[in-house]
Amino acid sequence: MYMYQLRPTIAIKLPERGYTLIELLVAMAAGLFLLSGVAMSYTAIKSTVVASKELSHAQEVIRYTSQVMTRSIKQTHEEPKPENNKAALRVHQKALQLACDGSVPAADYSELYTLTNGYLTCDIGAGPVQLLRGIEALSFDQVGILTSIKVKPTGMPKQLENGTLSDNGIQIDIAANRLVLNQAVFTNP
Repeated sequence: MYMYQLRPTIAIKLPERGYTLIELLVAMAAGLFLLSGVAMSYTAIKSTVVASKELSHAQEVIRYTSQVMTRSIKQTHEEPKPENNKAALRVHQKALQLACDGSVPAADYSELYTLTNGYLTCDIGAGPVQLLRGIEALSFDQVGILTSIKVKPTGMPKQLENGTLSDNGIQIDIAANRLVLNQAVFTNP
C-alpha cells in the first residue's frame, strides 16, 4: 500500500479587478443616449397614430354626410331650401321614397337636416333622429340645382385644418338630378 503525502497549497491572492468610475460613467452615458432615442421614436409614433385616427374619423364623418345628403338631394323633385340662416336644410320628398330615418312614408314628406349638439340630425315630422356624431360645424347653401354642404368634423388634424380646410370645413356640392331630368326636353328623332 502506497501512501501519498499531501502538500499544503499556498494561495496567492491576486488583486481584484473591477470597473473604474470612468468606465461606469461612459456606459451610463451610452445607455441614456439609447434610451432617449427610443423615447423620441415612441413619441413620434404615438403622435402619428393619433393623427391617423383623427384623420380616419374626419374622413368617415365627411363620407357619411356626403352619402346621406346625396341620397336625399338626388331623389327630390323640388329644390332643397336652406333655413335658419343656412344652419338647416329642408328637402321635400315624394311618397314611397326612402327617408333619412330608414322609413318609407306613404305620404309626401320633408326632411329637415340640422346640427344639434355635435350630431347631424334629420326630422321628417316625428322628431329629430340622430344620424351621425362628431360634427363641429355644418352649413348649407343653395344655388339653382346645386346644393353646397360645408361640414367640419370635430378633432380635425391640425395639418389638414391649416392646409385644405377653411374655417367652415369641407364643401360638398351635390346636384339635384331629378330637377335636371324634369327640366330636360326630350325630342323624338
